[in-house]
Amino acid sequence: MAVNFKDLIESSDMNEEVRTSIVEAWESRLAEAREELTAELREEFAQRYEHDKGLIVEAVDGFIKQRVEAEMLELAEDKQAVVQERVAYKKAVSEHSVKLEKFVAEQLAKEVKELRADRTNVQSHVTKLDDFVVEQLSSELKEFHADKQALVEQKVKMVREGKKQLAESKADFIKRAADKVETVVNKIVKENVATFRDDITAARENDFGRRIFESFANEYRSSYLNESSEVKDLQKEIAEVTKQLAESKTEVEAKAEATAITESKLRVAEDKYARKEQLDSLLKPLAKGKKEIMVDLLESVKTENLEKQFNKYLPSVLDGESTPKEDRKPLTESVRQEHTGNKSVQPSTEDEQGVVEIDEIRKLAGLSN
Repeated sequence: MAVNFKDLIESSDMNEEVRTSIVEAWESRLAEAREELTAELREEFAQRYEHDKGLIVEAVDGFIKQRVEAEMLELAEDKQAVVQERVAYKKAVSEHSVKLEKFVAEQLAKEVKELRADRTNVQSHVTKLDDFVVEQLSSELKEFHADKQALVEQKVKMVREGKKQLAESKADFIKRAADKVETVVNKIVKENVATFRDDITAARENDFGRRIFESFANEYRSSYLNESSEVKDLQKEIAEVTKQLAESKTEVEAKAEATAITESKLRVAEDKYARKEQLDSLLKPLAKGKKEIMVDLLESVKTENLEKQFNKYLPSVLDGESTPKEDRKPLTESVRQEHTGNKSVQPSTEDEQGVVEIDEIRKLAGLSN
């Protein structure tokens, strides 16, 4: 309608001012009508709201009252029921408490009996376990000692058998070596005797010529070279003094070295003597064969551990039998007799050879005995 009114005003032949005033009056009137209508509607809605509000409040009050009365009745009934149930519960609890106490006492007594029985069983089992452990441990210890003793006996047996085999091998080796050595020695002796004969003949001829030359040289020296004898005597004395000094120095060094060696040998000898004394005192009650076995067993043992190891091996050595020694034949060298045929045997000693050579020189020189 406002749009039509504006269109109608614009389409009329009114001037602009009239048109504007009419429009402004129209709009103001229209605004007042709107405000009046809004106030009327607001008043009507307010009255209607107050009326509806009163109805709603009355309805809510009635509803709440009804519900509260119903809930109060129900609450009173529930309270009465709770009181009755509490009374019944107290009666039931008082009745069942005796049964509960009786049941608890019976169950506790039963559990205590079972606990005592279990404790008794456990104690018996522990005792049996201790007995079993002790029995097994003693059995293991016995087996360990038996194994240890068997090991010692086996070691003694091995030493005894090894010594026996060594003696047999040694005897067999000596026998075979004696035969072979005898053969080789005889062969070498034959070859050397033949060689020595030629060498002795050549040496005798050379020695005869040397003696003749020395006799001639001594005679010539004593006849024509007496003037140089004093110088030679001095030279000999100087050489002897030098030789004595060198010998004294060598002797001092040898004595110092001998002193050090003697001290070392003395320490070794003292240790050896102490070991020998202890061994002799330990091995004195034993027989000869068992003593040899024990010496072999204690050979690699330190001196301070001799008594301990001796006590360890003693039972095993006493249980076994000593290995009898085999009778050994002395090693005899075969004596070969030299065959010279029909030749006369020449004197072999140096004195006899010297006498013969002197006689030959005298004969060659034309001198009588």
